Amino acid sequence: MSDKTNSVLATAAGAISAYRIIKLDAVDPTRATTAGLGDVGLGVSLAAASAAGDELLVAIDGYALVDFGGTVNPYTEVTTDASGAAIEAVALSGHATIGYYCPEPVDGAVSAISSGERGRIVLYNYKGRTV
Repeated sequence: MSDKTNSVLATAAGAISAYRIIKLDAVDPTRATTAGLGDVGLGVSLAAASAAGDELLVAIDGYALVDFGGTVNPYTEVTTDASGAAIEAVALSGHATIGYYCPEPVDGAVSAISSGERGRIVLYNYKGRTV
């Protein structure tokens, strides 16, 4: 695992919030949209897109900050909720995981993250695989 984040430039299919898990749009797979509940994610939006056609940077490998939609324990795999926020993958049957929660230690200790907070995940490397 690298300490760097690899990213790509994507074109938005519509408005996308920063720090959300995104996927390829079902209607136009050349564009990105916010991932839905348990979707296979392309990566995490590093900036917001206000309208269709806007370009945004998407983290696809390495570390990325993401908004959380539920409490997640350290080093637990994450998937996406209906709004593209990260949730514990074990809470959802038939989910697609995008990575795992990697907390930054505070005084040597790590803890769970709560809904509504922003935290760091490690994105799985999907190079060479179809997503």
